[in-house]
Amino acid sequence: MNETQTDGLRGRNGRARRRKERFLEHLAKSGNVSDSGRVAGVQRSTLYHWKETDAAFASQWEDALEDAADVLEAEARRRALEGYDEPITYAGKVVCDPETGHPLVRKKYSDGLMAFLLKAHRPSRFRAAHDEVPAAPISISISYDDSVL
Repeated sequence: MNETQTDGLRGRNGRARRRKERFLEHLAKSGNVSDSGRVAGVQRSTLYHWKETDAAFASQWEDALEDAADVLEAEARRRALEGYDEPITYAGKVVCDPETGHPLVRKKYSDGLMAFLLKAHRPSRFRAAHDEVPAAPISISISYDDSVL
């Protein structure tokens, strides 16, 4: 291989490495493969090829998805515990404070997210009773004679 060919190979490898890094950075934030590929300028088919042929990249991909899931879990926890501000509306319009002009808000909490988090982190204590017991088989006897019933 001559010097020009070596430089070209180095350039392609460096470009691919930078695209992989950009993809992984965005994937860790978004959890979305397609969107992360667009940000990195790489087609999905290329991403999956890299994942199949590069074990280190595949491992980093899984780590990035775990990071994205951690972000989601943190936001669910925040909404469940700290709540979020919801503008107060009346007749389809946001109500504002007459003195400041700022929208009036009420603190909302997500009981559904709280229940979901408790089931995820303490399944033995917060799993619904019907989740614990597998459905028992049902036995049905069919007869031509109604007197059997």
